[in-house]
Amino acid sequence: MSADDIIVIKDTIKRFYGDDAIVRNFGPDPARLQLYVETSRDIGAARYDCLGVLMNRIDRDQIALEVTRRGTRIYGHGKLAYRQGVAL
Repeated sequence: MSADDIIVIKDTIKRFYGDDAIVRNFGPDPARLQLYVETSRDIGAARYDCLGVLMNRIDRDQIALEVTRRGTRIYGHGKLAYRQGVAL
């Protein structure tokens, strides 16, 4: 992932989920971007808006976005992101 991609991702996530949001990239396939976000804000429909912005600004085959609220139990891909993900 390039430095420009990281800047775009961090700026977009901050815009939708606040400055305290933590972003992790996980997954072995460089053509597919898998992001996990932990935030203290309500998730709501912002996930789909955020994903749309990322898909328009970053050229990848697929982009997956998992979002959880801080303090809730983590399931599935969230556990994988904590174990193997790289914080951006």
